[in-house]
Amino acid sequence: MRRTLVFIATMAYIAALPVQAAPQDCTKVTVVLWGDGRHDDTAALNAWLRGHDAVWADAGTPVGTLIGGRHFRLSSAIYVQAGTGRVLRDFRLEWPERGEIVTGGTIAAGADPDAPPLQSGVTIRGGDPGEGVPFDAPDPEPDHAASEASCATS
Repeated sequence: MRRTLVFIATMAYIAALPVQAAPQDCTKVTVVLWGDGRHDDTAALNAWLRGHDAVWADAGTPVGTLIGGRHFRLSSAIYVQAGTGRVLRDFRLEWPERGEIVTGGTIAAGADPDAPPLQSGVTIRGGDPGEGVPFDAPDPEPDHAASEASCATS
């Protein structure tokens, strides 16, 4: 009986000790864009449009703030957030499953987060009414370093 009580008391003491987590070696997640019309670029293009840095998959070079002459295959919505300074020029956005194609022209997010993104020479085929029209969206959640990092878990 005594050994059991000692064991329980010891376990209660250990459980009450502050836990120190081992330092995590996290790697920043790299946003990789293809822009070749064959790979699904939905998540990467949305991240780039939110202002995240990205690299081209074919060359490993930085994308920068302007994308021109690329063809993107997409599977869900793309959101152009105002104020990020991103510009798409002479592009093709294609949703093959929905039969929708958007070509341009130019879409510019601009530097002012309160001004709508600007577009010129953009053609939408197969889209729903109201697509490509600026709307007020809720303020985005703040980015945290952990959301951009990939950490091992067990």
